[in-house]
Amino acid sequence: MKISAICGSPRREKSRTAQLTRELIAAAEGAEFIDVTRLDIGPCLACDRCHHLGYCVQKDDFNQVFEKMLEADGIVLASPVYIYQVSAQLKMFLDRFANPLHCLRLLGKYGAAVATAGGSGHEETVDYLEQFLQRLGVQCVGKLALTMEDGPVDQESAKAARELGEKLVAAIKEQKEFPGQLQTIETRRAYFRDLMIKRRDRWPWEYRYWREKGWL
Repeated sequence: MKISAICGSPRREKSRTAQLTRELIAAAEGAEFIDVTRLDIGPCLACDRCHHLGYCVQKDDFNQVFEKMLEADGIVLASPVYIYQVSAQLKMFLDRFANPLHCLRLLGKYGAAVATAGGSGHEETVDYLEQFLQRLGVQCVGKLALTMEDGPVDQESAKAARELGEKLVAAIKEQKEFPGQLQTIETRRAYFRDLMIKRRDRWPWEYRYWREKGWL
């Protein structure tokens, strides 16, 4: 079992978001914690090349991290809240997912989301992360949204993170189905099916991908 946990906190060793995420993935052997703030990942350039090639042409660390996500059984997205949204570093990473979103390239995987805040915005942010995963084809087992004080993570919060991690591991082992989420995923696939047909000349790689999957 492989789980990739993507964390977008620039506080690194002092990050409560990172501490919670590490607690979450502790239940899984083969889990990898990935701090995107330590990587070279720039913003999307809106060049459209990923629709033609199936990968991002920028020479940075994005493709390497995405390959790890493709190989994983589970995905965790985690962020602190800055001005009612995810951190800038994580947002740059997520904005590079145009091709994976169009093609539901993480379909069949399981996920969880984590957001922490000093005051507010954590609920909206964790909902955004959960929705982002679902639009990639991921079934989410749950989410953790907390307000926290500076310093080490308290025992109750750490316990909640571990329990969410255990839930993620169990869902992967059992290949659990979440009917409501599967219906949402199918609705998105129907939307993009029509779009792929209309834009088959503009998005040639994606159109071929859909044909090879038997979705057209």
